Amino acid sequence: MNKKELRQKQKERLSSFADSTEKDTEDQALLTNFINSQILDGKESIGVTSSLSYEVDTSKLIAYLWDQGKDVYLARANDNPERSQDFLSYNYTTKLGKTKFGVEEVEDPKAKVNNQLDLVIVPGLAFARDSHQRVGFGGGYYDRFLAKHPNAATVALANSQMIFETATWNVEQTDIPIQTIITPNSILQK
Repeated sequence: MNKKELRQKQKERLSSFADSTEKDTEDQALLTNFINSQILDGKESIGVTSSLSYEVDTSKLIAYLWDQGKDVYLARANDNPERSQDFLSYNYTTKLGKTKFGVEEVEDPKAKVNNQLDLVIVPGLAFARDSHQRVGFGGGYYDRFLAKHPNAATVALANSQMIFETATWNVEQTDIPIQTIITPNSILQK
């Protein structure tokens, strides 16, 4: 299956799942597994994306990171031909605005940019259990960012609807596998 078809099917699947109580249960299990893992040990600067309704909810995770005294940076896709992205400082008082895709991003043009992150929480629509490959939203922003910043540790939170035993999609040379995938029932290390 090509990625474009898979993205469409996954968006429909995840949108349907978002209306269930099971999603809330799995989101809480993912947060608990993240908290109980050792993934934050020695990590101070954390990059994350504000989630859409059908994605794993990152709001409680962000609040937890703030409570732990971590420096949180929110992803911002840059409107340029390179399809680059930056991570901007994000705290309780930061003003956010919605993009044309519905994602909340930091609005302050003077916000501190930090792309030398200790940990990046990578979003996606599908994750392969065996190879840790992912299918994102099609812009290549995260793969480009991770290629330029290979020292950042990567983790993904994947609910039961996002996990595939193996990649049923075409994996491209530019696709960057995720180091750790946290599921509602396990922590998968690469």
